[in-house]
Amino acid sequence: MAFEDIKKKQLVFTVATGRCGTAFLAEILRLVPGAASYHEPKPEYAEILRGAQEAPERARDFLVEKKLPAISQDDSSIYIETSHLFCKGFLEPLLDLGIVPAIIWMRRGHREVASSMFRGGTIPGRTEKGLCFYLSPEDPGVLLCENWKSLNDYQLCYWYCLEIERRALQYRSLFKENGWYWGETSISGITKVEGFRQLLLDLNLPKMSWYSWLRYLNNRRRKVNPTSILKQKVALPNHLDDLENEVENLIREPRD
Repeated sequence: MAFEDIKKKQLVFTVATGRCGTAFLAEILRLVPGAASYHEPKPEYAEILRGAQEAPERARDFLVEKKLPAISQDDSSIYIETSHLFCKGFLEPLLDLGIVPAIIWMRRGHREVASSMFRGGTIPGRTEKGLCFYLSPEDPGVLLCENWKSLNDYQLCYWYCLEIERRALQYRSLFKENGWYWGETSISGITKVEGFRQLLLDLNLPKMSWYSWLRYLNNRRRKVNPTSILKQKVALPNHLDDLENEVENLIREPRD
């Protein structure tokens, strides 16, 4: 695989928490001319995510040996992936390889995301799914949180949302300083014509045809990848404001 071939493609990845609409984002971006858009395609970052936290070179090896060769085999001139795992240690090695993607910060309120994760039993640093797909307070380079094991499950989900926001703000500064393409949106943003059009402009993506816009208008309200958990049967803890404030008071910036 030649990196020069990869550099000829327009790559788009995301910074996201998960449970924020990335599956739907992938679907509507397939309407962009010349774009192949995927949510969580193989090879999956999850297979190396845990190891990549302790040994960042493993993320680079995964990119070089698996992910980039898979992308190079895609015939499209624009390659889009909306996996929320990309921002968990894979952007930095990609930049080190001289490959600069466009980035979408897919935003959703911290409480909404934390509640969805809590109700689905995906608890960072605590459950099997939480360890497989999310960051943990024990990982290097994340927001420090004193006595994090004493936090309840909702608080760990909330901590994770704060960590992803910290990364997104850091990446945004880097991309803006270098003049690289950066877009920010949300479900409410991409389901409005002006919001979706602005995202395409921010990412320097081609204009869509009138027929694609008709398809967009037809599909923009359809829910994609809903959680399988019956949320009404999983009660959130009481006093969420107090629980969130406690986490915010405990966190500290990562050590260099």
